[in-house]
Order: sequence, then structure tokens, then C-alpha cells
Amino acid sequence: MSKTLEQISKEALEEAFKRKNQSIENLHKRLGELNNEIKNYPVPIHGCDLNFNALLEEKDQIQKEISIRLDKPKEVNGPEGPEPTRFGDWEKKGITSDFS
Repeated sequence: MSKTLEQISKEALEEAFKRKNQSIENLHKRLGELNNEIKNYPVPIHGCDLNFNALLEEKDQIQKEISIRLDKPKEVNGPEGPEPTRFGDWEKKGITSDFS
């Protein structure tokens, strides 16, 4: 059976309310779990592994939620694009250097 627009919007509002009421500690805990799961995930085929893509989407949503809740100011004059230290090393102009 297909859901009505009213049912879908009600579920969406309930989900939004639930997420809003989660504590930042729970969000950080879930983010850590997701990072671990992503780190230990078998090498996926880019864009083809739906479970892996879902993990990445959930991770992005949680990071946005944490950022909104903490209301951190945006970085000024920082690097454009993805965080250059996201893989535990530094990437600049296509050159990667390990600083661990």
C-alpha cells in the first residue's frame, strides 16, 4: 500500500522532532559508530553500494545536525572543498603528506 502525503509528512515531522531532541552526546556517539563502520567497510564500488552510500548520508546528516546545534561559525579563509585532513593526512593541490 502506498502512503498518503499526510502520513509521509507526519512521519517526517516525527523524525525531525525526534532528531531535534537527541542530545549532542548521542549524536557524537552515533557519529563515532558510523565512522568506525565506514572505516571497516569492504571497498565499495563507487556509487553502487547502497548500504555504504546510506552510511555516508547518515554521517553527513549527523555532522550537519551537530554543527547546527553547536552553532559554530564557519571557517574564515580556510581551504575550499572537503576537509583536507579527513583521511588522517593532509592534501593540498593533489599532493598528500602524512603527518602522523
